[in-house]
Amino acid sequence: KNFEATTFKASVKMSQHQFAEARELAEKARQINPNNAYVYGVLVDANVELGNYEEAVAMSDKMQQLKPSLESYSRASYLREIYGDYPGSIEAMKLAVQAGLPGSEPQCWSKNTLGQLYETTGQFDKAEQQYADILAMRPSYAFAMRGQARVLKARKQYDQALAVLKLLD
Repeated sequence: KNFEATTFKASVKMSQHQFAEARELAEKARQINPNNAYVYGVLVDANVELGNYEEAVAMSDKMQQLKPSLESYSRASYLREIYGDYPGSIEAMKLAVQAGLPGSEPQCWSKNTLGQLYETTGQFDKAEQQYADILAMRPSYAFAMRGQARVLKARKQYDQALAVLKLLD
């Protein structure tokens, strides 16, 4: 009957890949406190893992309504990507980037994910810019360096791609 304990237990179940149990616990937490955005995030994630995409979308919408944030926008982006809506996914991830604290790990992760979405849609200049922006704030951010290398590879600049990857050693 304790909201925090039930929510945290649901999070632990998610980390253990016990998605059905996590969903059940998060639903119990939601009954205790239906106005907490975090619990909706757990419900989004559990439903995605269980293949309940329509339910995940409904929980994502509620999460965004309660707390527009990097966490809620990034989940919306992923759901749009699942449905093949890359323009919508990119727009939601841009919102996540804007909502993040500049230079923070969550914002860098969001910018990196945005870069990957740009790569997927063949927008290599925009992807490259995301990775460069991250590296300007965090010069050794491995995920951005790997993204740079992928862009260079896509452009058939193999020697430069390998040089970037060697920096990761």
